[in-house]
Amino acid sequence: MKNRIFDSIIFNLENDSFEILDGTLGTYKISDIKKCSVLNEEAKFRGKTEPFLHQVLGGVSFFAFGENLMYVGLKLVTKDNNKLAVYISKKPVSFNTDTFLRDKKEAETIKKIFDKVINKS
Repeated sequence: MKNRIFDSIIFNLENDSFEILDGTLGTYKISDIKKCSVLNEEAKFRGKTEPFLHQVLGGVSFFAFGENLMYVGLKLVTKDNNKLAVYISKKPVSFNTDTFLRDKKEAETIKKIFDKVINKS
């Protein structure tokens, strides 16, 4: 398995690199990642603040104001403490919908790839 291709990220395992296609755009070294977390960012803050600074935790919603819409994604922290974002959701999703569950499953699959590299170091 030399390459793994997802809608939001492409891994080139042979060259120790990955390219973020949705989020913090660019190409980075896989071995530079020290932490990977699957998180939900409140939709209205995407692109306006540091990635995943405004999180929706475990589907907590304030129904008096309407349900929080969010983007499922990955927050990556590099060894020099830079924070990168990979957004899995293409549009805002609601907690526990089919789209949310599909996006979360894909995020967990991608996280496993990072975790294998992190655990080797």
